[in-house]
Amino acid sequence: MVDNWEPEFSASATGNAVLDAARGVTGSGAAAEQEQGRAEWTRLELCIIASLQLVLVLVAYRMDRSQHPMLISESAVAIFFGVLFGVGILIFYPMESLNNGMDPEVLFYALLPPIILEAGFNMKKTGFFSNFNAIMLLAIVGTLIATFITGGMLLWIGDMGFITKLTAAEAYLYGALISAVDPVATLSVFKKNGVPPLLFNLVFGESMLNDGVAIVSFTLFQGLIRSGIADVTLNNAGLIIIEVFGIGLGSVGLAAIVCFTSAFLLKQADPVLQQYPSYEISIVLLSAYLSYVIADLVGMSGIVALFFSGVLMSHYHLYNIADESATALRHLLTTSSFLAENFVFVYMGMSVVAYSGYFTWDWGFILANLIACLVGRMLNTFPMCMLANFGRSEDNKIPWSHMVVIWFAGLRGAIAFALALNVYTPNRVHASVIQSTTLFTVMFTTLVFGMGTSPVLRYFGLTATQKQEREFDEYADVYYNLFVGNAL
Repeated sequence: MVDNWEPEFSASATGNAVLDAARGVTGSGAAAEQEQGRAEWTRLELCIIASLQLVLVLVAYRMDRSQHPMLISESAVAIFFGVLFGVGILIFYPMESLNNGMDPEVLFYALLPPIILEAGFNMKKTGFFSNFNAIMLLAIVGTLIATFITGGMLLWIGDMGFITKLTAAEAYLYGALISAVDPVATLSVFKKNGVPPLLFNLVFGESMLNDGVAIVSFTLFQGLIRSGIADVTLNNAGLIIIEVFGIGLGSVGLAAIVCFTSAFLLKQADPVLQQYPSYEISIVLLSAYLSYVIADLVGMSGIVALFFSGVLMSHYHLYNIADESATALRHLLTTSSFLAENFVFVYMGMSVVAYSGYFTWDWGFILANLIACLVGRMLNTFPMCMLANFGRSEDNKIPWSHMVVIWFAGLRGAIAFALALNVYTPNRVHASVIQSTTLFTVMFTTLVFGMGTSPVLRYFGLTATQKQEREFDEYADVYYNLFVGNAL
C-alpha cells in the first residue's frame, strides 16, 4: 500500500549527532548509551500515553452521559492532551524531540486495522445498502473529484508564485491524501443531536469507502513520483482513475474469498470449538487481518478489503461461533478501535509541538490548502448528491440542508495523517511542507469544524425531538458504539 521511507521527523543521523554531542560521548559507548536512552524514553512515553488514555476514557464517559450537546468532541480532547504532552517534552526532555518519532508502518499495520475492521463489523447494513448508490458516488467519484480539484488549485496557486511550488504529481499526491475524511468527531455530534438517519448513513458510508479510494489514489501518484514522472497528463490521470475502480473491485473480491473460506472452516469445525471463545475469536481476527495484509501485498487496497471483511464476517461468522464469543468479539473490536483512534489523535497533538522543528511551515500554502479543500469538498458533495437524487423517490431525496452538513462534515483524521508520514518526494522540503500542512489541516478541521457541527445542525433544524431521538437511536447506536459507547 505504501513504500517504506523514513519520514522527516524520524530518527536521523543529524538528530543522533546532536544528541551525542549534548551528552558528550562518542563511538560505541555513544551508541550503547543512545540505545539505552531510547528504550528508557519509549517506556516513559508509553506510560504517559497510557495515563492520558485512561483520562480520555473518563472524559469520554462523562461526555457520552451528558444530556446536552457538546461543542468539543473526544477527538479534540485527545488532540489537546497531545499538545500538552508535546509541551512537556520540549520543557523537560528537549533532546528527545531530536531523536524520536513514530514509524508510519505502526499506524498502518497496528492502529488503523482495528478502526477499519470494527467500522465494517458493526455497520448497520440496511442503512448502508439502502443508500448504496449515493454513498458510492460520494466515496468514489466524489473523492476523485476532490483529489483533482484540491491538487489542481494548489498547483495553479503555486505556479503564480504565492506558495511553495509543487510538481503536478506532488500536488495531486497531496490532493489524494487530504481527501481522506474521518467521521469520528462528526458522528459523535450526530448522536447527541439525533440527526435524521439518512444524513447519518450518508456521512458514515462515505467516510468508510472514501478512505480506501484516497489510499489507492495516493499510492498510484506515489508510484509516478518514484518513477521520476513529475507531470500528470490526461492519459496517466485516466489510467489512475481506471486503476482505482479495478483495485476497489479486486479488494472486495479478495475479502470475500478470505472471509468465506474462514466462515466455512468455522462451520465445519469440531462443535467443541465453541467451548473455546479465545480460539474462535482468534480465527475471526486473523482472517480479517490476513485479508488486509494480502491485499496490501498484491497491490490491492488493504483498507477496502478489511472494511468489507468486517461487513461479511458480521453476517457469516457470527452464526458459526458461540454467543459468548460473538459478544466478546464485539467488545474487543470496539475497545481496540476506541483506544487506537485516541492514540493517533494524542500523537498528532504531540507532534505539532514536540516535533515541529522537523516540519517546514509555509503558512501561505496552509491557507491556500484550506480554501482548496473546502472548494474540492463542495464540488464533490453537491453535484454527487444532486446526481444521486435522480434515482431516489420524492420522500427519500437528499435535501439541501443535508448536502451542506455533509460538506461541512469533511473532517480529516488518522488516514490523512498516516499517509502524510509516508510521503516521498525527491525534494525533502516539499515532503516536509506536505506533512506540516496535513497535520495542521487535521487539527484545524477536527477542532473548528467539529465544534461547529452542532450550531450548523441547529441552524438547519436537524436536531431531533425526544421521540425522533428514540427513532434515530435504532439507526445510530450501532454506529456510535464503534467509537465510544461499548468501549466504556
